[in-house]
Amino acid sequence: MPRPMELEKVGMSVLRLVAKKMVAGVILFGAIVASRDTARASGFPPNFNVRAQTACEAKILNKMEAREVFSGKAYDVLSEVARAYGRRIPHIYLLPDSWNMGYVAASAAVDGRGKIVVGQQATVLFDTIALKGFLGHEMAHLVSDSAALGCNDYIVRDPEMEADADALAARTLGTQPVKAFLERVLALTEGQNFDAKRRLAMVQ
Repeated sequence: MPRPMELEKVGMSVLRLVAKKMVAGVILFGAIVASRDTARASGFPPNFNVRAQTACEAKILNKMEAREVFSGKAYDVLSEVARAYGRRIPHIYLLPDSWNMGYVAASAAVDGRGKIVVGQQATVLFDTIALKGFLGHEMAHLVSDSAALGCNDYIVRDPEMEADADALAARTLGTQPVKAFLERVLALTEGQNFDAKRRLAMVQ
């Protein structure tokens, strides 16, 4: 099971550290925001504190200095990924000084779209196919999210959860983008990301 820690204790320094070590796709920015009516309709828990969680989401995105974008490489690739999943395009936020990604937990309960945070450097370091696999991996987490974890949690996903997201992305997008994503992670980390190496071997 994931082990939550206070996001306040980690801040941007941890995001940068994780980006350097490239534990690819393992950050979940836990911000649950939902209206009760939307939550019931979408199968999310109905007892959200809407005001507190909305404020929490805004605080996290502001602290990360993430800004929403409506065009560009990441937006275009995510649009294609969302179509493959049969979902509306999530809100996409660019995160400076990082090449990691994450999604805002339970954000899809707000408007059916959800939010994905993309390290701005990823749009340069990953070509279009690899970026498609990376975003497809995060989209898999978003569509599988049960909204069970709250806004103040910082989650390091377990290896099984990461492999499941790779598998869903591969089924939805094909194996090529997912393999390209994991191969690029290995190249950028000089083969030292053993989790990515293990996951790459599992992608069929």
